[in-house]
Amino acid sequence: MPRMNAKSRAMLTALGASTALTLAKIAVGLITMSMAVLASALDSLMDIISMTIGFAAVRTSDMPADDKHQFGHGKAEAIAGLVQATLIAVSATFLIWQSSHRIIDGYVLKDEELGLGMIVVALVASSLLARMLRRTGECTNSTALAASALNYGSDVWTNTGVLVALGLERWGHVKNADPIISILISLYIAASAIRIAKDSISPLMDRSLPREMLFEIEHCVRAHSPRVRGYHRLRTRMVGQEKHIEFHLEVDRTLSFEEAHLLTEQIIADIMHAIPDSHVMVH
Repeated sequence: MPRMNAKSRAMLTALGASTALTLAKIAVGLITMSMAVLASALDSLMDIISMTIGFAAVRTSDMPADDKHQFGHGKAEAIAGLVQATLIAVSATFLIWQSSHRIIDGYVLKDEELGLGMIVVALVASSLLARMLRRTGECTNSTALAASALNYGSDVWTNTGVLVALGLERWGHVKNADPIISILISLYIAASAIRIAKDSISPLMDRSLPREMLFEIEHCVRAHSPRVRGYHRLRTRMVGQEKHIEFHLEVDRTLSFEEAHLLTEQIIADIMHAIPDSHVMVH
């Protein structure tokens, strides 16, 4: 297995924080009997499951290519993102169902101040974790970290909603504020799941590299004109952090075989310099 890197450290940090927050929210939710707090606890529990899957995916994606996986293990992160999206969607559906029953059957809240204090702590922690994961995900081009950052970003809104719900119940005496805001939080969580799923499906379907990278490839090739006459059959895809690029190069027929080979090697080097973590195959 690869050594612990920035992605793995970020995952472990978030996992430890999620575990502590979840246990605290469950305890406070049971004491206060707040559906919104328990909804937030369930969301945090999904974070733990998602982060565990994401951590395993990050460790797997960093493994080098082998005989059975000749293009590496980069897609493990995209698969983890898709699993995370599914878990988030399931938790959102469960919360909506439970909150609807609360509205119909009725409920009584207790010790709202305790719940408010707990959620303030969770709000600060979620904000810091989302920022850390987002920055690390951008630096490492990690789909799993990006999905986890989005998950914690949604926690910020979730915890804000819980604060509003408890405040309305405690001081505004607004009936059903707790389950109604819990439903709104659940709908937001479901929307987050859709975004995560969309981002995860693209690499699994071998989506082409972004347009700006395609322009970089064209620039590197055209820079060697007139010895290079053109190129065609360009194919690109992402596998984790790695960008795979393949195309047919058209060179001046008066070049010798050695000159054409050296020219091709120079173009490959130019592309790999312009696009980090790229693997280039030229025919």
